[in-house]
Amino acid sequence: MKLGAFETNRKELEKQFEQINWIVQDGVDETALITAYEKLLQDMAGKPKALIKAKTFELILTKAPIAIDKKDIFQDKLLGAKIMQKQRADWEKEVQDTYLQEEYKEQSEAWNEFGAYQGISDFGHTSPNSRLLLYVGITGIIERVEKAASREKLTDNQRVFYESCRIVWSAMQVFIVRLADAIEPYNLKNSRALRNIAAGAPGNIYEAMQLLIVYFFLHEYIAGTRVRTLGRLDVLLYPFYKEDIKSGTFTHEEVKEMLRYFLHKFWTAKVDYDLPFALGGIDADGNEVTNDMSYLIVETYNELNIHSPKIHIRVSDKTPKDFQKMVLRCIRGGNSSFVFVNDDIGIKTLMRVGIEEKDARDYVPIGCYEPAVWGVEVGCTGNGGVNLTKAVELVVTNGIDLRTGKSVGIETGKIESYEAFVEAVKKQISYMTERAMDYIRKIEGYYKEINPDPILSSMYDHSVEEGVDVYEGGAKYNNSSLYFYSIASLVDSMAAVKRLVFDGKMLSFEELCQIIKNNWKDQEKLRLIARKLPEKYGNNNELADELAKDISEFIAELNLNHPNGRGGVFKPALFSIDFCFFAGKRTMATPDGRLAGEPLSKNLCASTAMDRNGITALINSVTKMDHSKFPTGSVLDIVLHPSAVSGEDGLEAFYGIIRTYFNRGGFAMHGNVFDASTLKKAQENPEQYTNLQVRVCGWNAYFVNLSKEEQDAFIAQAENAV
Repeated sequence: MKLGAFETNRKELEKQFEQINWIVQDGVDETALITAYEKLLQDMAGKPKALIKAKTFELILTKAPIAIDKKDIFQDKLLGAKIMQKQRADWEKEVQDTYLQEEYKEQSEAWNEFGAYQGISDFGHTSPNSRLLLYVGITGIIERVEKAASREKLTDNQRVFYESCRIVWSAMQVFIVRLADAIEPYNLKNSRALRNIAAGAPGNIYEAMQLLIVYFFLHEYIAGTRVRTLGRLDVLLYPFYKEDIKSGTFTHEEVKEMLRYFLHKFWTAKVDYDLPFALGGIDADGNEVTNDMSYLIVETYNELNIHSPKIHIRVSDKTPKDFQKMVLRCIRGGNSSFVFVNDDIGIKTLMRVGIEEKDARDYVPIGCYEPAVWGVEVGCTGNGGVNLTKAVELVVTNGIDLRTGKSVGIETGKIESYEAFVEAVKKQISYMTERAMDYIRKIEGYYKEINPDPILSSMYDHSVEEGVDVYEGGAKYNNSSLYFYSIASLVDSMAAVKRLVFDGKMLSFEELCQIIKNNWKDQEKLRLIARKLPEKYGNNNELADELAKDISEFIAELNLNHPNGRGGVFKPALFSIDFCFFAGKRTMATPDGRLAGEPLSKNLCASTAMDRNGITALINSVTKMDHSKFPTGSVLDIVLHPSAVSGEDGLEAFYGIIRTYFNRGGFAMHGNVFDASTLKKAQENPEQYTNLQVRVCGWNAYFVNLSKEEQDAFIAQAENAV
């Protein structure tokens, strides 16, 4: 491994996904590939979808143009022409048009027009068994499929399943050899590594990284199933690292050079919402896994100054403090693409949905921060959600969306008391939740017709043993999710109704309804009173916090452990990601003084700039809710001023914030460290701040690339920072 080569080649590597020189003579061009696919569909008409999908994958891997990167030490490129993404979209539309036309129309309107609720299929949040992949390799996966297929008395469906699995992994071997042949004249070591992983399990850390890369790009970009975690990367790579150092195969510095290429590869690919992996935490036996690779990965990542992949830091009581502080130094320095996750709550919350403790300990956060059992659970952690604040609008309008005049909720009648108002809000939330869950259950019944996945299924023990696709319920745990968005906006609105109408008697409920229907027109004084009420979530206020606790308990009961459509259960989440902007645009003015169309609260945050009593008060408010009742996760975003975390004392204070939050029962936390003046300068002179990172919600972005609305929200948070 030539040390220093990465920095020499970095500028060229950054363009590797923009300027691709396809090798057509080794296959067919894009037009011919699409023609071949269309013929395949004709020839296989009436065959099981799993076989059609497997043969499509085989066609692309054996015939489509490939490309090599002569300056890279890893290879991965194949022209898929988005054939398989279109294939799945076509199959889903066929199901919707045939069986779920009215239901799909309702869901689409409920979210896209009203911003109220959404239920969708989810094939975009997977937790592949990357540990199995590295430890037995492609050949080992094929061997165990063939062993299971050799049993007597298989059903026709099982035969199709095993044949589909064999086809896709055999095709991967062919593709890898094609890459090996192409790169051999330029990089013999890379060619040998490719041939080795085509023929057996990885023999060293270099081959392990190459296999992870090939697998990711084939499953994500060719097969079209989003790989929402590489797994626990330190757990995966440490055994190879340890053996390679011991044997003298590679030095520590050579491994670090490999990591530069490895991490940078995913950065240059610009994976949507960033590609995650996890470090640290306990294993299935309760032992802390943080090791030399954990430190080396963070060190290398920070030096690269990139924000993808994004890194989940699992924290147990045994996780070394110096490792956690190492990550906090990165965040303090502007590299905020980390999220801390509490093992105690992560394990407890998964056990609430029937997951065995040993399995629960081996969870990995997928997507943004959603815990799922690594390579064992198909969590489907992106099935949709409910805009909690919309419930207030629907109480005010008696079930009508104010913007469109169309019905989206239920009639809850005239409100004559605060108790009746609370009950009406809950009825609207319950209705939206049931509508979303109903569609999810129905679409899940057709998953095997939409997205059979022999690649993913082959990596799941239970699926291989049973001969059943993971999307047909073949995994050990087959769960679904539902997010509940913007709890702070709802709580602040409910508290305002209580204080302005029923306690303070400043106006009647009907008068308040008319005012917010009119978007506070000519009522600026009253709006400012509403904005300045002390009863705001995030301030350790008794009324607001009791409301938050009550609502969180209520919504958890609506969803937690309710049966889904695949033999599993629902797992609620208490976060919004960036839907707070989309839903806010479709939500009328609210009693807390928010204007129509303005953003709603994000994740577990207070409404923008409404947490006035500091970080301790915010944590106290958030942790009065039981986060273990939200097995798809919950997360608190914090913004700190640089002066608050400067020096060793500041770093210790930063660490203390994380520990306090976790000790009080919080699940996940991520943060930004910046001051408002810097953000304002970046907004005014974006060309001077092109590398300024911000943690948007579950992923990072450059501040200058955000919309002005999003930038303004960050500036308001920063002005309110500790």
